Amino acid sequence: MSTVPNEVARDLALVCTLTDDEKAARRDDMDPLFAHVERIEELADGYAVRFPGDETLLPRLAEFIRAERDCCQFFTFELVAAPGLGPIWLRLRGPDGVKTIVAGWSWVAPHLAAQV
Repeated sequence: MSTVPNEVARDLALVCTLTDDEKAARRDDMDPLFAHVERIEELADGYAVRFPGDETLLPRLAEFIRAERDCCQFFTFELVAAPGLGPIWLRLRGPDGVKTIVAGWSWVAPHLAAQV
């Protein structure tokens, strides 16, 4: 896999352009989606998040990616739907510092703590 997306991301500031109120609203919108997380795996440059193969989750995950691309342009997003209606993986990748950002999200911390 090419590293070009992360090479481009290195030039972008690790900054979310949402206001605090907008972040809170985004959290409220996204928490129900991320309640479906089955597992989180650490990657060298981010995290892979596993969801069940529920077809209703695909458009919701695509909307999450669309919204996050506007405010957090340093992320590289990958959405993979396994064959046979298998799990859906959302990979959140980026330059140094991305893992710290993702690990701080409210829905991530419980999964990471459970794996220790």
